[in-house]
Amino acid sequence: MEAIVLTFVRHHRGAVAAVLALGAAALLAHVASLAPLVSALLGGVCVVLAYWLAARADGAGSADQVIGTVGHAIDDIMIGAAETSYFVDSMRRKVEVDTQAAVGVVQSAHRNAATTDEMAAKAQRAAAAIALVRERSVQGQREIASGLDSIGQARDEARQAGSVMEALRGNAHGIAGFAGVISEISARTNLLALNAAIEAARAGEHGRGFAVVAGEVRQLAHRTQEATDEIRTMVRAINEQAEQAARGMDTLNTAVGAAAGNVERVHGMMDEIETAAEDSERETGQIARAAAEQVSVTHEIADALSGIRDRLASTERELPRVAGSANALAEKAEAIAGALGEAGVATAHDAMRAAVQAAAAEVGQLFEQALARGDITRDALFDRRYRPIPNTNPQKYHTQFDGFTDRALPGLQEGLLARIPQLAYAGAVDDHGYFPTHNKKFSQPLTGDYDIDIVNNRTKRIFEDRTGQRCAQNTRSFLLQTYKRDTGEVMHDMSAPIYVQGRHWGAFRIGYRSQPAAHQSRAM
Repeated sequence: MEAIVLTFVRHHRGAVAAVLALGAAALLAHVASLAPLVSALLGGVCVVLAYWLAARADGAGSADQVIGTVGHAIDDIMIGAAETSYFVDSMRRKVEVDTQAAVGVVQSAHRNAATTDEMAAKAQRAAAAIALVRERSVQGQREIASGLDSIGQARDEARQAGSVMEALRGNAHGIAGFAGVISEISARTNLLALNAAIEAARAGEHGRGFAVVAGEVRQLAHRTQEATDEIRTMVRAINEQAEQAARGMDTLNTAVGAAAGNVERVHGMMDEIETAAEDSERETGQIARAAAEQVSVTHEIADALSGIRDRLASTERELPRVAGSANALAEKAEAIAGALGEAGVATAHDAMRAAVQAAAAEVGQLFEQALARGDITRDALFDRRYRPIPNTNPQKYHTQFDGFTDRALPGLQEGLLARIPQLAYAGAVDDHGYFPTHNKKFSQPLTGDYDIDIVNNRTKRIFEDRTGQRCAQNTRSFLLQTYKRDTGEVMHDMSAPIYVQGRHWGAFRIGYRSQPAAHQSRAM
């Protein structure tokens, strides 16, 4: 598998780098495409202002129609800005993840390059070791060949010695035969000497000299017999030694032959070792060259990935600026909508503005009446020491006033939801974005399942998002914001500040879905 990967990388490294570069380029182009969108939205603001000025110039007759168009255009701008902001924020998170992934990939590529460097070095050392093995095997072959020659000579000499011992054994047998003949002659001579002595004794004085001769002959025969016996004993010993030597030479011949066979087999094995070492040296050299080439390719990929990482990091730094531009555009559009509302110009949000302002005023009066009755103290109502509720995720909090709001606010809030079905939510938050008592549909019992609880139980949370913080801290008569949910829905958030005995407590906020299609049809 590794060989396949190496081959693919070697032959397609250009394509790999190109794909990586194209991925980065596509991402950057996608981000760059936001600039025309923001410019178009800014242009929309200019068109709105132009419509407004034209309406003022043409008189009241056409002003209402133009103002209606202006209001719907502002809605569309706020919706577009919300979608842009949502898109940029989503892309920022993705780019952040991709940047971290790119950092990890770059680190992995560098580690891979270092590992490949080490592998190439080891392959080169292995090639050198195998070359040394092959050299030693060649030397061993020469030594074995020399040993084979020596063994061959020893085998020949052993064979010659065996032949000599065989001849010696034959000569010993011949000598034994001669000794037997001599022994037989000696026995006969002794017998003749004995007969001569007997005859000399019979002859008396005349045979005395002959008797002396016969005695000498008998002694000579006796000594001859003794010498013959000694020769026979010696020949027998020589024969036994010759037999042992012959058997030893036979054994030596056999052993030398076996040794020669073993050495020849070792010689064959050394030939095989040399061939295998040569093949290994060649293959290891190819591995070393491939590893060196992979090192180069890996460094190229690492450099390309480093460039992508840097561009992603640059994009990540630029995205907040783009998001800031989109948010600034949305705020300008919201400011225009607010100015129109405060100037008494009719817009599509008038009914919602009136409802939220009335609810905020009613909550303020409700809190003041509770203070007057002693249902709650001023310090408790303005308590901002949020105490975490254990085992809640996202984190929920208690305050000194949330028990009071749990009793006082549901009737007002649920009544407003019932009167205006378009509302997705309606409730009071303090000036830190804390939602002490949410709507009943968002206050379902906790299940322990994060995905379920984050949707069905949103009460007693501090909403630190941009929309939540702006409505909580706003002190103007009303604030219209537009944002996009994770579900893809574009929502309008209308809020009005809540005052208690002249002190800003928080805001009442309502949410309802945008209807750009309806705006367009009415404008037409």
